[in-house]
This record gives sequence, C-alpha cells and structure tokens, in this order.
Amino acid sequence: MAIRISRLEPKKAKQTTAAPLIPLNPTPEKLRAAAKGCQACDLWKSGTQTVFGEGTAGARMMLVGEQPGDSEDRVGHPFVGPAGRLLDEALAEAGIKRDEVYVTNVVKHFKWVPAERGKRRIHKKPSYSEIMACRPWLDAEIEAVKPEVVVCLGVTAAQALLGKEFSVTRQRGELVKSSLAPFVTATVHPSSILRAIDQESRHQQKQAFVEDLKKIGRLLRKLPRAA
Repeated sequence: MAIRISRLEPKKAKQTTAAPLIPLNPTPEKLRAAAKGCQACDLWKSGTQTVFGEGTAGARMMLVGEQPGDSEDRVGHPFVGPAGRLLDEALAEAGIKRDEVYVTNVVKHFKWVPAERGKRRIHKKPSYSEIMACRPWLDAEIEAVKPEVVVCLGVTAAQALLGKEFSVTRQRGELVKSSLAPFVTATVHPSSILRAIDQESRHQQKQAFVEDLKKIGRLLRKLPRAA
C-alpha cells in the first residue's frame, strides 16, 4: 500500500520591518510612492492611508514628530491638523521659511482607539515594535533629504532617535551629538501646547516653542548653504 507523504510549505515569515521596501537611491518621491502599500506592522489595518513626510530634498531642517493625527490620516499629509497649524505659526514667528523644512513622523500610520462616546478617534501612542518596523522609512528620508538640522518634536520622536534615556524636559533645546545630521536637537510637540490647561499657559508654552525654533533659525543662518 502506497504511503502518501504530504509536504507542508513553510509559513511565510511576517514582515516586521519596512527595510525590504526601501528603494535604491532613495528620493522623497520614490520613498513616498514605495510607502503607500507598507504593511510592515499592523497599523495599516486601522489607518486610512500611509502619511509620508513632505518637503524638498534640499530642506535644511527636518522636523520629526510621533505619528500622523486624525486630520493627517484623513487627508494624507503630515502636520495639517491643529498641531500643524500651530507649527506653521511658530515657524513664521521664528523667521524660518517653510520651504527650508521637511516634516515627517517616526510612524507613518495613525494609531487610534475609538472614543467611548461618539465617533471620535483617540490617538494612541505607537509601540516600540511599531516604531522599529517603521524606522527604515525615517532613516531613508534622512539619507535622501540630508538635512543640516534634525529636530525631534516630543518624547516619542526624541527617544526613538536619541535613545530611551533621552529626556525632552531636561535636554530640550540642547544640541546632541548624533550620526543623523550635523546638528540634532529636541523640543516639545506642538500638540502638547494645545493641551495646555488655559489660554495663558498655552501662550507661554507657544512662546517657549517659538524661542526653540528661533535658536535653530540662528544656527541655520550661521551655516554656509550647500552648493
């Protein structure tokens, strides 16, 4: 009697990093196109779309936040919601031209949980594994843009790029030695200013944020422009 031997195909390993998706000789445009179908972590299942960074390859400053918010997830562009509008106001007050800035996030999909009441989507902090899965996109953006200054906005971005021991509270505004760019620093995320307890606190926090950006602006003006 013949014995049938069944051969089980090995299960395909689940993709846990975006690294295989990074194109050769990356440019912001190539990266944005490649990231549209990214499924390196499970956040693509709940996010509406990939929200990639935006700006020119010659941008002198890169601002890195945590993740797109509700507004960004719906329209597909970074920093277009309330925090983005506050950021634009602060950049203008600091005398930094918008075309000198590339804006992006550590994580490219919106992570959220439903509100207990209503249809609101509540932001949820991305996990370490989700951040690490998405990290190759950010590394490739830095390689493509080659900013002179990288600014981490908020704790999640700062610790993702500068280590878990980094404290925005203690080290805010300090220039940190890093291989990411000639100059790297961190400040608060503009969304934290919007959460201020009252109008006076919000004004004070915004002015402190503007002063952080002014410091970076002065640094940029001292640096020779790339040919």
